Amino acid sequence: EAKGAEDAAAGGDEGKTDVDSFGAEMVEETDTGVDSGAGEQTSEIILAAQQAERILNSTDLETSLNLVERAVQQNLFHEKQLRYRECPVGDEALLATTSTANGAAGGDAAAAAAVNLDAALGDGGSQADSLTTNGAVKPNLKNLFTFECEFTAGRTVTSMVWNRVNKDILAVGYGEFQSSENAGGLVLFWSLRNPQFPERVLDIPSGVTAVDFSSKMPNLLAVGMYDGTVAIYNLRKDQSDLKAPVLESGNLPGKHMDPVWQVKWIDKGPERGETLVSISTDGRVVEWSMKKGLSSHSLMVLKRIGNSDGIISRQASGLSFDFPQGDSSMYYAGTEDGYIHRCSCSYNEQYLDTYTGHTGPVYRIRCSPFWPTAFLSCSADWTVKLWTHEQQEFVQQFHSVDLSDVVHDIAWSPTTSTIFGSVTGDGRVEIWDLSVSMLDPVVCLFSDGTKNNVLEFDDEPEDKGVECPAQTSILFSDTEPVLAVGDETGAVRVYQIGGLDLTPDLPVQAQIDRLKGCMA
Repeated sequence: EAKGAEDAAAGGDEGKTDVDSFGAEMVEETDTGVDSGAGEQTSEIILAAQQAERILNSTDLETSLNLVERAVQQNLFHEKQLRYRECPVGDEALLATTSTANGAAGGDAAAAAAVNLDAALGDGGSQADSLTTNGAVKPNLKNLFTFECEFTAGRTVTSMVWNRVNKDILAVGYGEFQSSENAGGLVLFWSLRNPQFPERVLDIPSGVTAVDFSSKMPNLLAVGMYDGTVAIYNLRKDQSDLKAPVLESGNLPGKHMDPVWQVKWIDKGPERGETLVSISTDGRVVEWSMKKGLSSHSLMVLKRIGNSDGIISRQASGLSFDFPQGDSSMYYAGTEDGYIHRCSCSYNEQYLDTYTGHTGPVYRIRCSPFWPTAFLSCSADWTVKLWTHEQQEFVQQFHSVDLSDVVHDIAWSPTTSTIFGSVTGDGRVEIWDLSVSMLDPVVCLFSDGTKNNVLEFDDEPEDKGVECPAQTSILFSDTEPVLAVGDETGAVRVYQIGGLDLTPDLPVQAQIDRLKGCMA
């Protein structure tokens, strides 16, 4: 009986143990099931996040977004993009067809088209304002669109250049002409396809003072900076790799010690290839070669001329230069003293010629794209002057009677030898046609759209309008009747040029003869 009682007790304990272990197993199994479900859920979240990151960083998504952006931009700017290409739009196309079919209609169709253009672009002008007495369209500028975004606010447009292959890509440099602190600079690449935001952005450590695309390798962009650095960027790289230039003067012994005010690629022929030339207020004109890294040598150390008593430095500050069309052996250099020097690339001991006439710093020199002998210069003395290399005095001076401010920049028309443009410190852009007048510009337009905002003799002081921002850079398009103008607020306005013969079917010699005839 005692043994039976013990067995029964043992059996009870064994049964209890089995029940307890079964319960523990159930609990353990249940807990394992909960942990397993939570783990699977966490894994799904991680996988979903990784997939989302892959999609957001994929080139396919970027391409798709670019296509959608292009479609939206075309909806917004399609009509003005057609005008950029000089294509008739809407009623203008019908009028052009009618004018072609009825050639005897005279100026009626042209007059209607001009009025239609004013209405479409919001000019608000009357037919009398748009046409001359014989029914032809007056020379005019119509603002198509403005390149500006949040990055450009408060920055000055210091330089612009069109790409040598894709003529719709405009590289714009932003910096300051006078900088007390290093706020950094930008180079933005604007496209006709999207006037509201740049295609690419280069964040530059110092203010940008000059930019230029290479002709031989149009993916290379040279940048001159306020701290004296010259850098070369390869635009074939992805946006993330564009932060660092492929070459820069940085700590090289030939680095400029003052701001670099202009850079320009020069073709030296098949043996030497293309080199980069820069000028700086440190008084040096430097040629840069990329054959073995970035190496340099001085083409000229600019020296002051005349009486230099009391002058601390004998070196003259260089501000601008240009090479004649098709000649890489000599160049013109403009200085802060107002002199223009003709220099040789193979002889740096003295100037070939010195041209006098300006009484202020020479901010820009532009050689004629047709006649290598002729060149223009603009200055802080409020004038633009036309020169030939045979004469040491200017041939013609251009100055609007109501202008009393600096002329920041000038540009020749690449298609017509007698047309050039200029921009000034009081906010105006002027177009000159020497075949029409040597005394007055054919177009004078302020950035606010007015044709004149100066005070007349019979005006009250409060009648004068708001002062316009200074216009700092000007550039004609190589392929379209379009003008790009940059100002000190960071805006680049793109104008359609009307009423001027910008596409004459003339050979080069005829263009040269036309310019010579105006200068005679």
